[in-house]
Amino acid sequence: MAESGDDNQDSGQQQRWRGILQLAIIVAVILAAIFFARAPSREFLELDPELAEVRVTPTAAVIEPTATPASHKVVLTGTVTTLGNVSVRSETSGQVVWVSENFRSGAEFKADETLARVDARDMELMLANAKLGLVAAQENLKQRRDEAARAPQFLQRFPGGHLNPWLATEGTIEEAEALVEIARNNVKLAEIELDETRIRMPFDGYVRKTVLSRGQVVERLVSDLGTVYAKHQLRVRARISAFDLNSLQPVIGRKAVVVANGQAIDTVVERVSKEVDIETRLASLYLEVLDQENAAMLPPPGTFADVTVQGPMQDDVFVLPESALQISGSVWLVDDGQLTAYTPASVGYSDGGWLVRAFDTRDGIVVGRVPGAREGLGVNAVPAGAAQ
Repeated sequence: MAESGDDNQDSGQQQRWRGILQLAIIVAVILAAIFFARAPSREFLELDPELAEVRVTPTAAVIEPTATPASHKVVLTGTVTTLGNVSVRSETSGQVVWVSENFRSGAEFKADETLARVDARDMELMLANAKLGLVAAQENLKQRRDEAARAPQFLQRFPGGHLNPWLATEGTIEEAEALVEIARNNVKLAEIELDETRIRMPFDGYVRKTVLSRGQVVERLVSDLGTVYAKHQLRVRARISAFDLNSLQPVIGRKAVVVANGQAIDTVVERVSKEVDIETRLASLYLEVLDQENAAMLPPPGTFADVTVQGPMQDDVFVLPESALQISGSVWLVDDGQLTAYTPASVGYSDGGWLVRAFDTRDGIVVGRVPGAREGLGVNAVPAGAAQ
């Protein structure tokens, strides 16, 4: 029994020592991990202290532009609009007896083209009666003049005699002439009233909408027959910022090109709004649509349009590639082998690139990307062509 107790005691001591050993191994592994994690890299250990400050100098492609006269372009987004729509109304009352195919929504019409007709039978009778009245007045005037011509002959034949009352024409000729003039005016009025049975417009234009049809009864100056707009009143409205607006001064009359529905239309700036939009803080340009005779079809109101306005010619301008543009409208200059930032006075953009006021370019303007670019970075400046 005593030996069994000694065996159990030895077994417990062995387990305790085994546990202590395992714990020691774990602690050793953790310490080794911490040591190697904090150990310097091989590259750092092998770096020569004398070469620690040596860096690879990046290459910067530079250009040295020449000042030249140039003009910029302002590209805007606009909308085709019209100065106003015209409400079509009849100048006479009656039943519509004819409607033109050109008086339909979306149709085009010419100036003074008959778009519809109102029943004109009453007006035709009034004109016929007015013409008969003119004939009667003219005959009456002729008779009065004949009587006046016979009066001197009667007095020659009967000296001192009394003039027959039928030959007493004093004042009658003037009255007959007045009656003829009244009859002529009646004919003109009847012709006007007959002409008013034609529904027409005094301009070339397009029909926006209409519901007029044959058999419809219309009332003079009351019935709404449709809405049209004139070609010559088409305008393009484009929003513009204050900066771009100032760069185009004087802006009135400046040439521009509008592209709408794939069609390019020559325009000029006609006027500028006198107030800015309260939300966008943008002003509005209104451009007149020119050369309408050569356009197969003009864009309808509401069409979106791209507007390009040509700016004024300006002297002493650099035309820079867009690759020279850096953050916030600045450029990198190379000055004595180091980068320095400069913000030029921007004029705008043209087909050739970015237009800025001429300035001292030092050793050149950087184009493209320089790795790690920052103020004061040493670079090796080479001409842009050679860098490629």
